[in-house]
Amino acid sequence: MAEAAGNNLDLSNSLDSPDDTYDDIMHYYVYDGVRLPPFCRGKMEDIMNFTVREDDIWIVTYPKSGLWAQDLIYLLSQGGNIHEVGLDQESVEDAVPYLEYPSPGLKMLNKMKSPRLIKSHLPIRLLPIGVRQKQCKVIYVARNPKDVMCSFYDFHRMVRMVNYKGTFNQFFHRFINNKLGYGSYFDHTVDAWMHKDDPNVLFVKYEDLKKEFCVTVGKLARFMGITITAEMIDSIADYWEYEAQYNRREDRVGYWKNMFTVAMNEKFERIYPQKMKNIALQFDFGDVQ
Repeated sequence: MAEAAGNNLDLSNSLDSPDDTYDDIMHYYVYDGVRLPPFCRGKMEDIMNFTVREDDIWIVTYPKSGLWAQDLIYLLSQGGNIHEVGLDQESVEDAVPYLEYPSPGLKMLNKMKSPRLIKSHLPIRLLPIGVRQKQCKVIYVARNPKDVMCSFYDFHRMVRMVNYKGTFNQFFHRFINNKLGYGSYFDHTVDAWMHKDDPNVLFVKYEDLKKEFCVTVGKLARFMGITITAEMIDSIADYWEYEAQYNRREDRVGYWKNMFTVAMNEKFERIYPQKMKNIALQFDFGDVQ
């Protein structure tokens, strides 16, 4: 874990000093208590009333919680044979569109052939009525919040349209105070956890995908109604182990230890039980340095 002195971070000052200019740049707005990106403005009613089909499979995550799982889910939806299904980024992105993004848009999603794979970062309570009425299958991928925070920070700094200039200290403040797009990580995750026993919901932990890959692939396949052999699962595991896009340093369990200071971690550990409302969900926070 990074030492506070080594990072030259003054927690007594910058941690409690939000970078307010960032809100002006991002043009967030609040819908039903959730801070959302500007491209959701004016379309939430249409999203709520979006027509859901029984054979839909929805992939729902808080941002930076392991959406590369879409590649795996897409592969399984195509039969699970890694030697026959291409996983190039363009093919997968076209096959698994975002619900709320401007492109391809709700009209195009309505025209997609069944069965559809649709992904979203919206919390479950803001998804279409049909999703909440259990009219389709939902796979929710949850990742431990420390790694999510660090990965989300990296994303904010690297993506040109976001161009975040604040410090990680300031970002820490934004994360724990629900001042990022898609609102509170904690509310998002707790909301999904409350649905984990719904027959149409599979709650998957990112860390299980990383450390119990074959077992988790089997769970996904059964939930999706896909027949897959042990040999096929082994082939997928071999592919995942050696493909660079699934093994980046920032995607490892425990990446947060490279960025958190001791003081940050102590503060996070104090507030975490309150934020998670003492639910029984336990995360693996990893041991990667």
